[in-house]
Amino acid sequence: MKMYMLKMSQKIAKISQIAEKSIFLMLILALVWQCFPRVTSLAAIDTELLTSPNQEVVNQIENALDTLGNPKRVVTVPVTAYNSLAAQTDSTPCQTANGFDLCKNDTQNVIAANFLKFGTKVRFPDFDPDTIYTVQDRMNARYAYRADIWMKTKNDAMQFGVRNLKMEIYD
Repeated sequence: MKMYMLKMSQKIAKISQIAEKSIFLMLILALVWQCFPRVTSLAAIDTELLTSPNQEVVNQIENALDTLGNPKRVVTVPVTAYNSLAAQTDSTPCQTANGFDLCKNDTQNVIAANFLKFGTKVRFPDFDPDTIYTVQDRMNARYAYRADIWMKTKNDAMQFGVRNLKMEIYD
């Protein structure tokens, strides 16, 4: 009986600690809400910005797709992602196989693919339909039929993982 009472008092003590921390957190949130009502108000959000697309960007994408025309081929390929890290590339991680500088470009529109020639434009309509990627790099020779998208951060590349994606190939 004493053991049961001891366990119960320990559980009550833990619940009490959690309750104290929760009350403290709620007090902080209430203080923020009182001192900064505009920050915490949904009325302060311009919903027009959230719901309407940037027309300039939409026009650029449509013009780029019009310029490319119809894809020459549509294939499904395994796609991975990489970064400008020496561990994932070579001793010059910012330079692609054809000399393109990824770090200066700093835009996620470059892929590596051994089965396509340099400069080939591709699109992944099921992953990122608004981006037209250009083949600027090569992969390890063992990956004859795979694409590798350059991403800015290692975390983004890790989250991307390996996906089988439809690739529209333009020349």
